[in-house]
Amino acid sequence: MHKISYTYTNKAKIILYLMIVALCLLRLTLLVQIKLYRLEDYEVYLLPSLLYYFIIISVFTLCFFGYKFFYTVYNDHEITYCSVLRNKKYSITLDHIGFVRFDRRGIFLCEDAAHGDRESCLLFIPFFRFGIIDALSVNSFFEFLLTQEHIQIQKTFKVLPGYGKSWMILSLLYSLISFCLLIVSMEPLYTVIVLYQTFS
Repeated sequence: MHKISYTYTNKAKIILYLMIVALCLLRLTLLVQIKLYRLEDYEVYLLPSLLYYFIIISVFTLCFFGYKFFYTVYNDHEITYCSVLRNKKYSITLDHIGFVRFDRRGIFLCEDAAHGDRESCLLFIPFFRFGIIDALSVNSFFEFLLTQEHIQIQKTFKVLPGYGKSWMILSLLYSLISFCLLIVSMEPLYTVIVLYQTFS
């Protein structure tokens, strides 16, 4: 059994996620200090705040690491696309496939070239699911399909979507947002340190 998995788009996205979590934890620490030290003119409801930040971190974690909930497995007889989030599996047998198109959106597995669009294909494997598809596993799948004599293959791109130079712009954007969050984090970090030194 072989697997086609997904991965994160770039390392800058992971740094952005860590900065978001760090900022949320700093602000949560500040709220806990206000409640713990009973600061005048400040009233904090800790339980709703804890729930609020838990939801924020959970949503961002899903957005940044949701790619782990999607994958495709295949062997010499069957191909299955799995969505753990929706608890669904879509399977087709290799014998029913006569045409495969590698498009910029994903892989279309069809009966023949006449049914090559997404609506009439037997199975669609997307390239993007909260991340990008793993290049090595897609290449292995492509080479596997080449060994099937009854399958016609069409590829409409030169570089696998998500890996071209244009995606460097997205990486720079993630880095810029991370830097901005670092600057924003300085104020709550300073406040946490001052409160700790004052009341400890």
